[in-house]
Amino acid sequence: MSTNIASIAPLNLQMKQKNPLQLIPLSALLNLNKALKKTVLSRKFYQEISDKVLSSASTIDANLYFLCYLALLVSSILNNKPKIRHFLLTQRYNLIQVLQKVSSSYLNVDLKNSSNKSVAGFFNTPKPVYKEAEGDEPVSKLAVHLKSIYSYISDVRIFNRLFDSIKYMPWIIDEFTSFIDPAHASPKADRFINLLQSLNCLVLELLENAGWLTDHNWVGTSDNNYWCIETYIWCSRVWGLYIFLEIVELFRRVPISKWDSKWRISVFKQAVQLPMAVHWSLYEGCVSPFWIGALGCGASWFGFRDLWKSIDLS
Repeated sequence: MSTNIASIAPLNLQMKQKNPLQLIPLSALLNLNKALKKTVLSRKFYQEISDKVLSSASTIDANLYFLCYLALLVSSILNNKPKIRHFLLTQRYNLIQVLQKVSSSYLNVDLKNSSNKSVAGFFNTPKPVYKEAEGDEPVSKLAVHLKSIYSYISDVRIFNRLFDSIKYMPWIIDEFTSFIDPAHASPKADRFINLLQSLNCLVLELLENAGWLTDHNWVGTSDNNYWCIETYIWCSRVWGLYIFLEIVELFRRVPISKWDSKWRISVFKQAVQLPMAVHWSLYEGCVSPFWIGALGCGASWFGFRDLWKSIDLS
């Protein structure tokens, strides 16, 4: 009898190995099946994406905006992985020194010479030493690809905005008409700011267009590189002015009683874009790629989230 049982046991083991799905709970499989039917296996899912995500330039840009800076952020993290690791190890080492000092000063306990080998080993951790990467090999090949994706998406977004200046003309005309109308109900200061902001958008788009065209040699100047840099910098300065005025107006026009979550998100989105505008307004910049990626993700996240939350999966 024992021989028969022994001969059957390997067979059962082989059957289990050949059917790994048996290890997955039935509820998980049912949930997966339900999710697949609502998404990749559903015609409605693709129709929703077509209607709500790919239907207009603005919705496409909302996606590209977030993906662009997410690629830059991840690329920066991967490129700085050794420095980040060294920073974390240094903070760990500093914490160990503080704990050691507290224990020796107040408890008269030398944890470095603890009888517990694990404790002694932990408190004898050597100070981390940062070593620069040797050779010309990139720290992360994936980071190189992600940086290229960021650059390309950024290029595409600017190209897609080449004709946005036309879209601003009706807005400018409406704001100008309101500004010169003496019988208009809105305060003249508000109408002036509205007109100024519409003109800001037009000017920054024209400058951005000029920068892109000279950068890609679609037009010829005496020095395309010079004019590309100058137009991009002044575009960013106009953008910075626009953001600053938007923040001021959000505080000035909205009463405190209406400072709800929607208002806070609006302020946040404008505020995190301001350092980006300042960075690109300077010839040498002032913010690292990591922070540009983080700020860009913060500014674009809510639009990206709301867009995909609007997808009906019922």
